[in-house]
Amino acid sequence: MRCPVVRTALLVAVVSLGAGIPGARGEDKPIVSGEVGRKFDDYLSRIERFGFSGGALAVRGKDVLLMKSYGLSDRAQKTPLATDSVYSLGSITKQFTAAAILTLEMQGKLSVSDPMSKHLSGVPADKAGITLHHLLTHSSGLESDFSPTDYEPVGREEYVGRALKSKLLFEPGRGYEYSNSGYSLLAAIVEKVSGKPYEAYLIEHVLEPAGMLESGYKAPGWATSRIAHGYRDGQDWGTILQRIQAPDAPYWMLRGNGGLHTTLGDMLLWHRALDSDAVLSKEARTKYFKPYVAEGPAQRSFYAYGWAVSTTPRGTTVVQHNGGNGIYVAEFMRFPEEDAMLFLTSTNAEVKASPVVQILERILFGGAVSMPPAVVNMAPERLAPLAGRWVLPKGGAITIAADGNALAVRADDPEAMSALAPPPAGQAERFAQLTTRTADISSRSFKGDVSGLHQAMGGDMPIEQIKTQEVAMMRDREGRLGRFVKSSALATVPREGDTVQTIVQLEFEKGSVFNIYVWGPRRLLGIRGTPQLSALRFLPVSDRSFAAYSPEMGDAGQILSFETAGGETVLVLPTAAGPVTARKGK
Repeated sequence: MRCPVVRTALLVAVVSLGAGIPGARGEDKPIVSGEVGRKFDDYLSRIERFGFSGGALAVRGKDVLLMKSYGLSDRAQKTPLATDSVYSLGSITKQFTAAAILTLEMQGKLSVSDPMSKHLSGVPADKAGITLHHLLTHSSGLESDFSPTDYEPVGREEYVGRALKSKLLFEPGRGYEYSNSGYSLLAAIVEKVSGKPYEAYLIEHVLEPAGMLESGYKAPGWATSRIAHGYRDGQDWGTILQRIQAPDAPYWMLRGNGGLHTTLGDMLLWHRALDSDAVLSKEARTKYFKPYVAEGPAQRSFYAYGWAVSTTPRGTTVVQHNGGNGIYVAEFMRFPEEDAMLFLTSTNAEVKASPVVQILERILFGGAVSMPPAVVNMAPERLAPLAGRWVLPKGGAITIAADGNALAVRADDPEAMSALAPPPAGQAERFAQLTTRTADISSRSFKGDVSGLHQAMGGDMPIEQIKTQEVAMMRDREGRLGRFVKSSALATVPREGDTVQTIVQLEFEKGSVFNIYVWGPRRLLGIRGTPQLSALRFLPVSDRSFAAYSPEMGDAGQILSFETAGGETVLVLPTAAGPVTARKGK
């Protein structure tokens, strides 16, 4: 049930900001406006066929160019996502916590320069210098998390105690380390100073002044059918809301740093409120968006209060944040000098919002974009004979399964990966070098030597922290899969823009898992683990050709075709070195 916190003056603000906002009151009224809006819609409608599901909002000046959702909210019930669907914000929650702190400062109840010890008891000497500003800018030295899961039933005092007992990564104010725990401590301070539960305070002083009646953890009481389900590897992960149903949930691993829910209409209201005094005064907004702390040695972006500030390729400023749990992903970008914004969510782990929003940014500002291929319909009975194991010239194999109107295509070995995702022209040597380097780095790190990994990452993260994380990950995997046997770097394949990814298989006594090493032009950007490699979904684009498209590939997609040679059907894959042919195995 909603907390009864609406005041008469507040209702005036809500009516003023919310007038004419579709999707803000449980309505489904998509907007596609103008040439740019149609380009957005065309692109997103095409990638919907390749697995994208989520919501999109684009604004330029006073004009809403796009407000629309794509794909299914609940695949089992065949419920479509709608303009009024409810999405998870993930770590975009942090900007709302930061706004709550600034409203308390506006009320004279605290200052961002206060040491946290002024508002939390039992702060030890090594953390006495941590200020609210340090917590807001991830410069406190605190680790990111003090719980193995977002949903561990940990109360406020226990969670605060864990953070206060932890070892700092660096002296407060002398570094940067993204810290979820810092924002949970800020939420605790909101409760202590205001005397109200975090969500109740947020509703009264941040959300409702902005007109956002459809946002919160649980208070809006949305109909279950409106909550977008998340999907991973084709399986229904469910919703975050299902995991925070206990009366005292969300617990403190999540509260204040992630997990808020919202709608497209409410995010439009939030964008507009940030250009007014509805929530924050002009002075508070100046603090809110100011770039304070470099997020890495290269100083390409700086952290503000719940926002990251950087420069676009156009030389303008972008103020942004993203969030997600690897299944749900949300991206929020504001371009103050260009009077524009983009908000995009995704609910399918296989097609995430992050690479898509970069393409939408290019569309918004007139850049060139390769459109996904147009798909044709094909009867399932025509696909069935194409399923099976297709053998490549050197013995590698591609496995194909019919999947509705698509082919699910899986690479079984390095030859198959290179055939399905070949290096771009002129990049074969670089890809081979990265595969060799990744094999060396991963092999050494699995044996306890993370110096190569530390160097590849540019030295941003303390080497002991890297070692701790690697040891913990390996311990978890051996606990589930038995003794580690060996690792193999399978291939380096293209990714979005100028990034690539190297796939490493880790074999254990009871099975295998994979690490994906993502490389940028100069260094290793990150590593993610996955229990299995997803099959590529190829859709028919003609009577004999099929295309796979991923926004991360940054081009018009991958093509394979089936041709007849001497009465035999063969699978043909184009590569820079020429077509590669596979024959169906017995």
